[in-house]
This record gives sequence, structure tokens and C-alpha cells, in this order.
Amino acid sequence: MAVVPELRRYPFTPFTGDLPGELLDMIETDPVSRVLLPDGEPAWLVLDYANCCAVLADPRFARLPPGAVTPDRPRDLNMDGPAHAAVRRVGGRAFTGRRVESYRPRIQAVVDELVDAMVAGPRPADLVAALVAPLPVRVTCELLGVPAPDREQFEGWLAGLNSVLTYNSAEAAKGLWVYLSGQVAAKRAAPGDDLLSVWLEGQEEHGLTDQELVVLAMGLLRGGLEVNSTAAGVRALFLHPEQMAELVRDPGKAPAAIDEILRYTAVSSMFRVQVVTEDLVLGGVELRAGERVMAIPWVANRDPRIFPNPNEFDIDRTPTSPHLAFGYGPHFCLGTAVARLQVELSITTLLRRLPGLAPAVPIDELPWRHDRINGGIESFPVVWRDDQ
Repeated sequence: MAVVPELRRYPFTPFTGDLPGELLDMIETDPVSRVLLPDGEPAWLVLDYANCCAVLADPRFARLPPGAVTPDRPRDLNMDGPAHAAVRRVGGRAFTGRRVESYRPRIQAVVDELVDAMVAGPRPADLVAALVAPLPVRVTCELLGVPAPDREQFEGWLAGLNSVLTYNSAEAAKGLWVYLSGQVAAKRAAPGDDLLSVWLEGQEEHGLTDQELVVLAMGLLRGGLEVNSTAAGVRALFLHPEQMAELVRDPGKAPAAIDEILRYTAVSSMFRVQVVTEDLVLGGVELRAGERVMAIPWVANRDPRIFPNPNEFDIDRTPTSPHLAFGYGPHFCLGTAVARLQVELSITTLLRRLPGLAPAVPIDELPWRHDRINGGIESFPVVWRDDQ
């Protein structure tokens, strides 16, 4: 009788900012392997770049299990196939290159306001509480065109929507749903320069209902509430002071530096679990229909076959292949350009306005939050000089 080997539990070690060496070695030695996830159920762990791209792009790997999509369910970004494509075409209207660049001064103004408050407040300042957490919420309000009198309530709902501590996500979601439904009607009557108005322009062409527009807005809110790459990027710069000094000396290197931050850093050792829809072979391994798969993009970003010297942090890197920090394939993050812009403006503003920016505690003592995808540094005390 064959002995079935016991599956290892994954993650192998608690995540504290750096991907473990064992996991990085597996990119070449064991890129597709079977593990037990925290829920106690098995899944295929996919680590190398090529197979990670395959899982994220191949329609035989579904985001939802069979039976999850019913005829009366509104179409959303979580679905696959034509339903997802229709919603994405409408959603993408708000994130063209020209439109995102037009958001730059508005996002910069929000960053400046938050950094002003940091400078005026006590030290050490918590980078997460002062900038990383509130920035996406403020930007979301700005881009959705939430009227000023409504923003405090709206920001409260957003905070509850992604909370892992207060357990009021359902109540927050209900409040947002009712509010956004009203905003869709208001923007139809009086369009503005905001995401909902842009989406309404494409609603009829793609046959989306008002309910599906609200679902689209809710999906983007959930996906974009936390841009943890800002804190992870500052951490990487602190750990590589020569690279940080070079970026301070030459701010023109910011675009390449942000790409390297996104490639090099990770905020979790977990990612979305997908379902195999038919028997197939991946990386020489047979997978059966119904089995679960979890591809880890930030591990794939360290594949030496794609990124030479992948474990070196180099802001002058000139990669020939894109990193996977925002995913790949049909579900590539819709708000990538806005998220990237927030990281860029946050880090460049911090380096420009806070001379001598440094951690107030040892880097290895920073506390981490372990959400499946939106993990990150829980608090990040920093100090700086006053010679602005």
C-alpha cells in the first residue's frame, strides 16, 4: 500500500516582511507543489513566473467555485469570462492613461495634506496611521466625487469595510451600498468629473444595470482600500540606505524605483485561491478538476530566469518582463495606475519633505498584519530632521 506523504502547512513561517529563503529556492526546485493552507484544505502552491502567469491568465483556473454564479447574480469583477469582461470594459473607462495622469494633482494635494499633518504632529509619527492607511480612503472620496459634507461618514464606512478588528464589515457594506445607489442616481442627473459619472457614460453601451455599477464601485473600493506597498517600499529603502540616498539625490529615478519596489517587496505570503475547472498539466504536474491552486505573484517576481539577481534591490534595474505585483491576465488590477501613482507620490513626497527620514524602531520589530492579500505593516514609527 502506497504511503501518502503528509502535506506541509503553508505559510511555512509567519510573514514579517521578507520572503523566506526556502520559498525562494522552491521557484527553481519545486515550483508547483501541494500544501495545506490555513483553512486546513489542500492546494497547489505555484511559485515560478511562467506558471504563475498561466494560473492567472488561463480560463481553466477559475476565481469562483462551480455553482457560485447564479442567473440572478449581478455581474462583477470577481467573475470570469464575458460577465467579467463587460464590467471591466466599463470600469476601465475611468483608468485610461490620460485620465489617471489628470488625477496626479488631486492625489498630490491629498498626500501634501497628510504629510503636513505628520509634520505638525508628535514624533515619532506612525507612517501607517498618518499616510498609508488614510491616503487611499481620501483618494477614493476624491475620485468618486463624494461631497465634502458626506466624507466623514463615507470614510467611516470605508474603514469598516476592510476592518479585521472591529467586525463591522457587513454594516459598513450596507451603508456604502445605500449611499452609492443614491450617488448613481445623483450623478446621472448631474454628471461630474468623477468615476461614477465616467462609468455612467458607458453603462448603456455594455448593458450594465445600476446595481452592477454599484457592485463595480464596491469591488474597486475593496480592492483599493490599502496601498501597503508604500510602507513596504519605505522599509526596503531603509534597509538599502545607498539606494535611498541615490533616490533622494536624483528624484528623476522615481518611476524605475517604484517599479523595483513593487517587484521586490511583498506584503503577504498568501494570495487568491483559484479552482481548476478541468484536468490539466501545469509545470509537469497533473492537476485534477476541482483542486485548488494558489499562485503567489510576489514570489514569482523573484524568479531568476526572468529577473537577474532577483533578490537584490536595485532602483536602476531595467527589466525586460513586467513584475506581477498587480496580477496578470484578464484580472490584472483595474486600478493599478492609480495605486502606483499613490505609491510614487507618497514616497517621493516623504523623501523630499522629511530630510533624514529614518525608522524609530528596529526594522525587525515592526508588527505585521496577516490578511490573505491586504496584509502589511501594522504600524511604522518614523522620525526625521527639521532642516526642511
